[in-house]
Amino acid sequence: MTYPPKPHRELDAARISAHIRAYPFAHIFSGTGTDQRVTRLPFAYDGDGEGGLLRGHMDANNPQANHLDGGEVLIAFSGPNAYVSPNWRSDRTRGATWDYTAVHVWGRARLRQERAFFAQLINDLSAPLEERFEALSPHPRWSFADAPEAYVDRLFPHLRGFEVEITRIEAITKVHQDFAPKDAYLVADHLAESPEEGGRQIAALIREKTAARHNKA
Repeated sequence: MTYPPKPHRELDAARISAHIRAYPFAHIFSGTGTDQRVTRLPFAYDGDGEGGLLRGHMDANNPQANHLDGGEVLIAFSGPNAYVSPNWRSDRTRGATWDYTAVHVWGRARLRQERAFFAQLINDLSAPLEERFEALSPHPRWSFADAPEAYVDRLFPHLRGFEVEITRIEAITKVHQDFAPKDAYLVADHLAESPEEGGRQIAALIREKTAARHNKA
C-alpha cells in the first residue's frame, strides 16, 4: 500500500505552487532523535511547484537555528480543512472524516546572513499580504524601506536568515475522491453552508475534483 493514496495525490505543479504562496505560514521540522525541533514561520517561495528555493528567518535564540546550516529540513504547508459528518452522505455506513489540503517540502537548509538577503526576504514576505489587506488601512502599503535603519540595526543581529534548496515535494488534496460522486456532491452542498471559510473552500475543491473525475470517466 502506498501513501498518500493515489486519488489524494496532488500532481498539478501550478496548484502546488499556488498552495505554497497562498498559505505561506508553515511548520519547519529539523533535528534527530531527542533533539527534534519545530517552529512555525512564514516562507517566500522561488519555484514552480516542482522544485526551487524556500526562504525564511527565525529568532537566533531559537535552538532550531543551530540545525539550519547544512541540515535536512521538512516544511509543512497546511491549507483549508473541514470535518465531514456521515450524516451529510446518503450512505451513512462510512465514518466521519476530515478533508484537507497540504504540501510537504523536503530540502537542505543553509544560513544566509547578508543584510540584502534579509531586506529582500521581508519585502517578498510582506508584499503579497500588504496588497491583500490594503483596504484595511488608510496608509500606503508597507515595505522594508519604511523600517527605520536604527531599528533594523538593532534587530538584524538577533535573526537567522536561511534558504532551503528543495529536494522533494509531496502534495495532498483529500476531498472525497474515493466516495461516490453523489455523496461527494452532498458533502460539498453541506460544507458550502459552513460558517468557516475553510469549509467553504473545501466544498469548492470537492466539486472541482468530483467534476474532473466524472468527466475523465
